[in-house]
Amino acid sequence: MKATIISNDFYVSRFLMKDLDESVYEVLFEKQLERKKGSKTLARIKAFLPCKAGSESNLVVFAIENIIFLDYVYRNIGKPKIWLWNPITSMTIKNKQFFLAYVRRRRIDVWTFDIGDAKEYGFHYHCQIHSSSLISTKDFNSGSAFFSGVDKKRLQLLKLVKEDLSAVSLSIDFHIVRDKKTQYIKEDLAITTDQYMDFSEYLTRVSSCSVLVDISQTNQTGITLRVVESLFQNKKLITTNLNVKELDLYHLNNIYIYGAEKRSMADFLALPLHRFNFNLKYRYTLEHLLNEML
Repeated sequence: MKATIISNDFYVSRFLMKDLDESVYEVLFEKQLERKKGSKTLARIKAFLPCKAGSESNLVVFAIENIIFLDYVYRNIGKPKIWLWNPITSMTIKNKQFFLAYVRRRRIDVWTFDIGDAKEYGFHYHCQIHSSSLISTKDFNSGSAFFSGVDKKRLQLLKLVKEDLSAVSLSIDFHIVRDKKTQYIKEDLAITTDQYMDFSEYLTRVSSCSVLVDISQTNQTGITLRVVESLFQNKKLITTNLNVKELDLYHLNNIYIYGAEKRSMADFLALPLHRFNFNLKYRYTLEHLLNEML
C-alpha cells in the first residue's frame, strides 16, 4: 500500500517531491485538497472537538502548520505525522500556541530538523533534508562565494563577511533581498534588491561557486538548506551556526564558523576539501526522512 505525502506548495517542497518513487508514494499538494471556506474562529474551535480520524494510516504532512488544514486532513484522510520545515520561532505567538495545543490534543507525532525544538517540545529529531538529485561527485571551483536570501536583519553581518572574503581575493556573488518594512540608506540600496532569484538560477549558482555563505537567523539551532547544499555539492561553507560542529557532516577543512574561529579565513580556504561518502549524504535526503517517519 502506498504512503501518502501531503505537501505545502512551496517551490522547494515541489522540487524535493520529485525524488519520490510514484510506485511507493502518492504525493498531494495543499492546493489540491479543496475545502469549504468559512469562519477561521469556528474552524479552530472545531479542531479541538472530539472526532474520529480518517482511515489512512501511512500519512505524512510535509511543512504545513495551519491547524485548520491539519484538522481537515485528520478528519477526512487520517491521522498524520508532521514534518516541520521551519523552527517554532518562525511562527506567530498565536499560531505557535494553536499548533502545539492541537498536536498534543490529537497525539500527533511531530518531526523537526531543529534540535532545540525537539528537546523543548518533545518532537522527534531528524537532520535537515534536501533533494538527493543534488548529490554530486564533481567539483567546480569558480573562485566565488555565494549567498542568496532575504535580509532579515542580517545585512550588516553580511557586509562584514563580504569584506573578509574580498580580502582573500574571492569574487563575491551576494543576492540580498530587501526586507519589505525596512528603510535602507543609499549605500545599502546599491547592494540589495527587491527581486527574488529563480530557483533554477539559484541552483546553477550553488553548483558553480566555490564557497557557500550561510547566515543563521536568531534563535535557530537547526541547520539551513545551505549547509546541506555545501555537503551535497562539495563546497566549502562559511556559517554562523555554532551547532553545525555537532553534526556528522562537520569537517575542519570544509566548514568555517564565522566569528568563532582562531584560524584565519585564508588558512581555512587553503585547506583541501574533505569528501564525504554517499551513505552520510543520504542521511540528509527526503527518502531517508520518510523511511524514519514511516
